[in-house]
Amino acid sequence: MSDQQPNVEFLRDLGENTTNVANAWAGARDYLSVGLKEWAKRQFTDRNTAVKAAVAACALVVDQYPEVPEVGLASKGYVDGMLATIKRWLSDPSQKHTELVRSSLDVTREAHAWQREKDVAPFWILEAVDHASLAVWGNERSSYIVPMGYATSAARSIACVLHALVDAGESEPNAVARVTGAVRSALSP
Repeated sequence: MSDQQPNVEFLRDLGENTTNVANAWAGARDYLSVGLKEWAKRQFTDRNTAVKAAVAACALVVDQYPEVPEVGLASKGYVDGMLATIKRWLSDPSQKHTELVRSSLDVTREAHAWQREKDVAPFWILEAVDHASLAVWGNERSSYIVPMGYATSAARSIACVLHALVDAGESEPNAVARVTGAVRSALSP
């Protein structure tokens, strides 16, 4: 884990210098998001730390998820239930809990946050939670969803939290400080 507390400029520079086809993802369409995703991936030593960091980041925004979401969003119960299932896996990373997380993922959504004309925080919150779930089981079981490895999925979750914070009105510097602080705290012994 890096000792440097990243700021907006550091992450933008990192994003600009690591942009390539392997880093392509619609949720990281700017250098700041790409840089945060790359920085986050570098913090993880194993699946457990990656998932723990993603859950810590999600905790920053999950309370902002609407009780009655707009059309196209999963229910608040889905978001809360998925996070509870992921936390259960963190306390007991058994195959049974891995399968429970995998089977809980709602794959019926018609559009993702990055496919909307306008960014809306709740859509990014849902993406963050779903990517945290992918970090639990990605690359462990064949599926018609082919998730990336745990580090990429967790880093995408963290980038989605950044989008949600900014879309909810946080300044980029404050959002970066909160997200990277949550990740670093989650990974501290």
